[in-house]
Formats: sequence, C-alpha cells, structure tokens
Amino acid sequence: MRVTLPLQRIILLWLLSFPVLLSGQEKLQYSGPLQLGKFKGEAAYDYKLEGNDTILDGPFRMQRSSLQALLENEDASFSFSGNFENNYPDGFWSFLFGEFQSDSESQIVDYQYRVKISGIQNQAKGNIRQGRPDGLWEYLIQRIEDSEVAETLFKSAITFEGGVPQKSFRIENETSTLVGRFLRNGLAHDIWSLYSDSDSRTSENWYFNEGWLSKIEFEENGEVLVSQIYEEPTGSFKVLSLDSGYLQILKLKLQQADSLSFLSRGIPALLAENAANYKKIDNILSGLGRSAFLPEFKVKAEHFPLDSLETARMDAIKGLYQRSVAISEPLLNNTQLNILRRSDEQAQFLHAVVSAISSDFLQPLQQLVKYAELDVLEFVPRDQLISGLWPNGKPGTRIRIDSGEAGEAPKVFTGPNASQLQFGANNLQSAQDMARYASISLDSIAGVLNDKLVKDQRQQDFISLEEQMIAQVNELNKHIDSVSSLLPSDEREALSNIRALAERRLNQYSSLEENSAKIDYARASIACFTDLKSLSESISKGPERLEVIQEKYQDAVWNPFIATIMNEEVKKRITAAYRKVLLPYFLDKAKEDLNCDNAKALGDLMDSTYERLLELRDESTSKLERKLRKEQDPEMILQLFNLPATDKVN
Repeated sequence: MRVTLPLQRIILLWLLSFPVLLSGQEKLQYSGPLQLGKFKGEAAYDYKLEGNDTILDGPFRMQRSSLQALLENEDASFSFSGNFENNYPDGFWSFLFGEFQSDSESQIVDYQYRVKISGIQNQAKGNIRQGRPDGLWEYLIQRIEDSEVAETLFKSAITFEGGVPQKSFRIENETSTLVGRFLRNGLAHDIWSLYSDSDSRTSENWYFNEGWLSKIEFEENGEVLVSQIYEEPTGSFKVLSLDSGYLQILKLKLQQADSLSFLSRGIPALLAENAANYKKIDNILSGLGRSAFLPEFKVKAEHFPLDSLETARMDAIKGLYQRSVAISEPLLNNTQLNILRRSDEQAQFLHAVVSAISSDFLQPLQQLVKYAELDVLEFVPRDQLISGLWPNGKPGTRIRIDSGEAGEAPKVFTGPNASQLQFGANNLQSAQDMARYASISLDSIAGVLNDKLVKDQRQQDFISLEEQMIAQVNELNKHIDSVSSLLPSDEREALSNIRALAERRLNQYSSLEENSAKIDYARASIACFTDLKSLSESISKGPERLEVIQEKYQDAVWNPFIATIMNEEVKKRITAAYRKVLLPYFLDKAKEDLNCDNAKALGDLMDSTYERLLELRDESTSKLERKLRKEQDPEMILQLFNLPATDKVN
C-alpha cells in the first residue's frame, strides 16, 4: 500500500535530520597551553574535526609574558592574533614578539606597579588571504630602552595581492634604505635604489625590465662601477625567486669580474634580512595551518636545461670529487708524512703533487659540485660556467713541481691514462675527465706514500721500542749494581743471572731482521724486562724481609733462671720452612731456571709468600706446624701455606 505524506510533514522531517548531517562540522573551542617551535604560551582558538584532522576555523590568539622571568633575568614575551578559515590563515593578523630585560626598579602609577623594560621587539601586521600576504604588510624591529623606542633597526612596507608583491616597496635598516617596485605579476621592474642614511645619493642601483636584471651600478672605493647582467636576453627563460639561489647565478655570470663583494652586501644583504624576517612569520603560521608567507620577489633568468647525459656526467663528477678529497685531505694533513717528506725527496715531490691536484683540480670541482647542489647549473651557459672555474686556464696532465733550488729543473708528474683524457673543451665531459684524472692520480700517489708511511712508522716503532728497551735494561743494571754488594752470595748470583737473561734478550733482538716479528719480539722483551726488574727488587728485599719475619715471630718469655724477660722464637717450623726451604727454592729458580715466561710468576710468588708469613703469625697454626715437622718439599709447603700453585714458576 502506498502512503502519501503531506508536504509540511516532509519539510519538517528534512529539517530535523539536518543537524545530524552537520554534526561532524560543529565548531569547538580550545583554551590552554600551546607550543609553536620556540614559542610556548597560552592559546585560545576555534576548530573543527574532520576525521582525525584538527582544522582551525575562527579566531586565534596566543600569548605569553612573565613578570617573574623579566625581573629575574629575561622574558621572551609574544602575542599572535588573527583568524583562520578552513585551516588557512585568513583576515587581519598581528604579531608581536621580543626579548626584554628590566633593571628591577618599579614605580606606582594609578595604583599599579610599573617597571621599565629594555630589549628588541619584532612587530608585523597585515591581511592574509588563503595563507598568503594580501594588501599592505609592515614589519618593524625596534630597540626598546626604558620602555621607549630608542632605535628602529629594521622596517619594511610591501604590498601584496594573493601573495604576489605589487607596486612600490620600501625596506630599511640602521644604515640603508632600499626602494623599488613590482609589476602586477610580481616581477621586479624599474630601478631598485639603495640609499645610505648618511648620504642622500644612491650607493647602488639595480636596473630591472619586466623581471630581467639588465645591469647593476655600485660604488667601489669611491668609484661607480657597472656590471652588465642580461643586456639582451634571448632564448628560453625561467621565473625565479630573488633569493640566495638567484644571487649565486649572478656570481656565476660575473665570476670573472674584478669585484663580486657587492653581491654580499648592499641590496642583497637587505633583501636577505627581509626574507629572514618574513620567514619568522611563516614558521609561526606553518606550525598552525597551511601557509606560504614568503615575499617571493620574482625575476627572470636565462635557462639552459641539462640533458640526461649532462646530468649523468655531473653525478659522476660529484662521486669522483668526493673520492679524491677522501684521499687527498688525509695525505695533506698527515703529521707523519709532513715530517717524512723533509728527509725523503720522493715523498716531498709526491706531497707537492697532491697539493697541486687539490688546488688546481679539486677546488674548482668543489665549486662545480656546489653549483649543482644549489640547482644553478642550468642558468648559465656551460662553456661560461666551466671556463669561469679556471679563470687562468686549466691545468694539464703534466703537473710541474718546482724544486725551489736556483738552476734546478722542475720535476714533472704524469698520472695513469693521461693520454686518454681530454681537458680542452669547456663542457661537463672535460670536467669529468679532469675529475677522473685527479682521482686515478691520487690513487697511484697514495699507494706509494702509504707504503712509505708504513715503513717509516715501522722504523719509528723500532726506534721507540729500542729506546724503551735500552732504558729498561740500564735501569735494571743500575738497580743490581746498587744492591749486589750488600747481599749474600745466593742473592748476588740470582741477580747476576737476571742481568745475563736481559742481555741475552737484547742480543737476540739485535740479530733479527726488521719485520713485524721483530716488533712483536721487542714488545715481548719490554714486558719481560718489566718482570725482571720487579723480580730483582723482590730478591734484593729478601734479607730484609727475613729479618722482619724473625722479629715478628718473637715472644717475650720470663726466664726464671736469670730472673728476666727474654725474646723467644715461636712457630719455629713455619719460619724454618720459609728460611731453609722456600727462600733457597726461590733463589735456585732465579739462578738456574729463569726465563721471561716465569719471571713474573716467580716474583709474585716471593711477594705473596712473604705476605702470607706475616698473616700466619696471628693465626692458629698448630695443625699446620705438625704437618711441617718433616716436610722439605717446597711445593708442598707452599700448598700448606695456602699459596697458589707453582705451575707458572716451573
């Protein structure tokens, strides 16, 4: 059955369902903390949700100021306000930010405390349409002193239409003022003039014609100079932003000019300062929504696009250059090589060749690689570009090195495959051949120099190790000579054997060929001489240690026959085992069975035995003494004393 509803009922149902359809577009409000890059403060804004995305839509305000921070040190205050439409900044916007200090002095005005501040304040304001500046935009930087403007550091006034600069503009800082104008399409036009604040005359003029920069007039040492840029542009062109990339193109076109310093000051410096200030605003807006808040001054440049073969050659040049630098820089900065070349004629010559390749080949190629990374190669004719890298002419494959001596002919280096490479043409193929020649030449030089460095390093190692060995043996002999006359014959004989072992070790070293095995032997000998010195000290302390033990193992005993207190030796079996068995055992090892492998273990065992005897004096040893009654085996005695096994001594 068909049901027909009245028209009024249909309209009512449609109206009731409409809020449901729009529920996803409902505006919400946020008020709370927010951080945008370095700015952290309190924000309030309207937004809506579209899926998982937050879309700013409506008024926006964010600010921060802290009296406590100001009084304690410094306050980075700011205030941003404006409006968003569907996530695009849109409408009037105002930005105020700076860093301020206070002298902490305050005064009461109208029942309020007031403090004076000093610092630098940035202020920008104007309209925005769809994330782009629209209408007049003003940017101002002022130095504030005691809450009053002391100086204007920067000021710009530029009119935009949908992000495109229009009409006349003005940019000024403490020393200069730039005035110029744009066409409606944003292209630079007419004369852009830079005025000095100390002089009403212009110090620099850039002549534009519908985006083409025809010439630049500037002062240099009181003289007005003119640099022609695009006098009669022909062929294809490309519209670019007047930024650091365009200035690099100008440097390329003028690279053979007498002076390029004006491209890093004057108008370029003021434009860069303006762009940096606009970038501050763009960083804020881009952190919130969609924005393209940049000046985008437009100019034209001749365009010479790279074909696929040129692109491949440029990639090869970059790789060869990086490989060459990885070889040349370590060689030029090698301290050992810089010392070696002063006594090695071939090393001196090859070092000079590396230096020549670095300055004559690699430095110009470095500039070429830099141009490629800046994407400016396609804006200068290739022949002009390549010839400009070597203004005094390209080097050849024969690299001449002057000896520095009067009347002596220069030496010549010719690298591998020199006849197969061509440097003559001013194109990327010749630059690639030069990069390849530098790379293979450095490869061959590095092979020779690295062999020399290894040999020289080995020689230096020998000298250092030999000096150390001689010093050790001399110190060992000096010690033995100083104590021998004071020691019993067994100790003197042991020390004499130590001295003989060290001398035999030196004699054996001197008979070896100079190779890596000899270096290993020298290092092992140094360790051996250290152990022998330590052992000689343990042996020379033997008599003194024995006296200490005998004194420690004495007890005061009353003798009734003579009515007096006398010292009597206690634990005699322990001291007898040390004196009659262990000490002779140690000395016999040192006299008859000593080598570099057991010298350290023997010395350590002598020291640990002495320390153990000192401990046993205060321990309960009756059971130990019973076991020592008839024991004459030194290894068993050491075991009874709880001392380490003697495997390393034997």
